Amino acid sequence: MARMIPPAYDPQTTSPGEREVFERLRDDPDTEGWIVLHSLGIAAHPRQIQGEADFVVLVPGSGIVCLEVKSHTSVSRLADGKWQFGRHQPEIRGPFRQADEAQHAIARQLRKTSPALPAIPITSAVCFTHARFQVANPTEWHSWQSIDTVAFHRQPISSLMLGVLRRHRQHLAGTPSAQSWFSPSSVEPTAATCARMKEALRPSFEFAEPPKIRRHRRDAEVTRFTEQQFQLLDMIAENPRCIVKGAAGTGKTFIALEAARRLAAGGARVLFCCFNSLLGQWLREETQSDGRITAGTLHSYMGKLAPHNAHRRSDDTFFTEVLPDLALGALLEGSQQSFDVVIVDEAQDVMLDAFLDVLDASVRGGLGSGRWLFFGDFCNQAIFDSGFSGIGVLQARISSAASFTLTANCRNVPSISQYVEATSRLEPGYSGTLRAENGREAMREWWTTPAEQDQMLIKHLARLRADFAPDEIVVLSPRGSGSAAELCADARWSRVLTPFTKAGQRSIGYGTVHSYKGLDAGAVIVTDIEEIKDERSEALFYVASSRARDDLTIIARDTARPDFRRLVLGE
Repeated sequence: MARMIPPAYDPQTTSPGEREVFERLRDDPDTEGWIVLHSLGIAAHPRQIQGEADFVVLVPGSGIVCLEVKSHTSVSRLADGKWQFGRHQPEIRGPFRQADEAQHAIARQLRKTSPALPAIPITSAVCFTHARFQVANPTEWHSWQSIDTVAFHRQPISSLMLGVLRRHRQHLAGTPSAQSWFSPSSVEPTAATCARMKEALRPSFEFAEPPKIRRHRRDAEVTRFTEQQFQLLDMIAENPRCIVKGAAGTGKTFIALEAARRLAAGGARVLFCCFNSLLGQWLREETQSDGRITAGTLHSYMGKLAPHNAHRRSDDTFFTEVLPDLALGALLEGSQQSFDVVIVDEAQDVMLDAFLDVLDASVRGGLGSGRWLFFGDFCNQAIFDSGFSGIGVLQARISSAASFTLTANCRNVPSISQYVEATSRLEPGYSGTLRAENGREAMREWWTTPAEQDQMLIKHLARLRADFAPDEIVVLSPRGSGSAAELCADARWSRVLTPFTKAGQRSIGYGTVHSYKGLDAGAVIVTDIEEIKDERSEALFYVASSRARDDLTIIARDTARPDFRRLVLGE
């Protein structure tokens, strides 16, 4: 069977005759080794601004046929010399001239682009797929250059093309002017020559989108879709106390950031905090130019309030009890001016009475009558061992608050959004995905030994590096130490892989799922998944997989197969 280039035709623009010729050339077993160029554009056409050859058939050992296809059910030549095809308007140029002009244009192109090519027999022919065409002793073409519907349907197309080329070679052998360059014993074009001619006529190429433009497009796409969510800001402006709920990727952080900027622009002093350190650093960097916004983690805020001589204790209660108590004491002593507004992102992770006591004392009017915005995913993202109490601990403190729910995913491409939904217990699920598909499917691989996982990590790092800048790629693991990224044995990648706290633009950051909560990246590789047995590990996996905007790869141990099956089936 012939190699068709392109491998398929456009059903909207390809005539019925061309479709049948295409399929017969493609499916005929005797065209094995042939190369067929379909709808080949001819820029340097002798009569037209832009011409086209229906088929250019490269046959090893025989030559080239430029085949013009006419699928009209009737063909006639009028008394004035014009040709009429079906009911179309008559035209001066007949099909044989069209084929002949395409043949000469292609011959010139081959000489121009590949002057070292050997002499190749090249001819043209016309195939009338749906009409009888019999002209006795034609003077403007050779009789063997026409193939009518009877011959087309009676013989294999390979026999028809070889017959045209055989008769053409006989014609060349009997033509004195051709004897200087053509020999009947010549086996040109060989298969290698056909491949060279294919590259000359329809070269393979790929123009990649420049990395900076690609990155700008991705970032702009996410930001643009997030702007569609900003209608929520108008509703927030009308309600002093708001709880905004939404699954991962629904734009909570961007809306929280924009709300902080708008409130600060209106003259308010804003405390903007979260639980996660990396997210707190990002919020601080995004708002550092606005002196009215104090942004960072809740713990860094409490640490600045605590007395300087306070010593951190080694037990687990320091951050959940001691530090909040010290910060609250400083606030009650009046050493810190209250904020006009408190905004909390990833609020599900601060639902402890001790934390809320600090926030209550930090905002004018307190949580009961002051102004605040809490953004959170209150279903699936409580992954920290902090004695999480749920949204009820906040609702018990307030008499009323407006509540909004974001349901449209504006972070992930559809394939990733669907994967997140399929492997989590989202209630409610996404109402839709605002980003367009990018042709990438969420990938999952299984390993049985750490060495296999290492090789899989290296393979996917190399794959992603072709399309993403280093700082657009992250590797997440549930492990605090001994992760696949930390133990990567390949020197090429171990130099590039860097912990999040030290990562720069030229490095690929890695760290725990916990540490990356609230953030996202263009490409995410999740490693070291050995089991997903309980609600906490399910929530951890949900957080990890939902971080990826454009490309998601899961590298899991084969022992986790039953757990993934259970997640997908909702058991």
